[in-house]
Amino acid sequence: MTAHDTPNLSRRRLLRAAAIVPAVALPAVAVASPAQAAYLGNIVRADVLERAQNWYNRNIQYNGGSRATDIDGSHTYRQDCSGFVSMCWHSATPGHSTRTLPDLCTRINWGQLKTGDIVNSYDNHCMLFHKWAAESGHIWIYDLADPSSDMRHVKVATASLRNQGYIPWRYDRIRDN
Repeated sequence: MTAHDTPNLSRRRLLRAAAIVPAVALPAVAVASPAQAAYLGNIVRADVLERAQNWYNRNIQYNGGSRATDIDGSHTYRQDCSGFVSMCWHSATPGHSTRTLPDLCTRINWGQLKTGDIVNSYDNHCMLFHKWAAESGHIWIYDLADPSSDMRHVKVATASLRNQGYIPWRYDRIRDN
């Protein structure tokens, strides 16, 4: 078989194939496709980031009354800040609110933030932490802020967020690997 004859084994094709193989083979197929976190299950940080980048790349527009599909097209989430975070975590649809997101999390210190954690201002706004900026005291976040800014990936000062009442949280189902 030449390189041109190699079959395209995309995740979608693997999942379709899994539907027709005996149930005994399903665990092997699921392990071979770790990038697809189970709905309402545990999720690794890389998958959270992949899901965030998908909405960013698709330039999902802020519209709390509308929904958009997730990366695999299987679930729809509200097109607002907390719907975006819920989609990134592959948690319940149509998405949690800024009031209920902390119920799924453990409060952490600012210095403990890792990719996939959030900063949340109760009943106001939440943002998905991407990474620490090279500039001290700044972080990169993804968020779906409002109709004027839509989907963003921006650097913000942690001091400003603290002054606005934001608190860092870690999703209880997130895993490092």
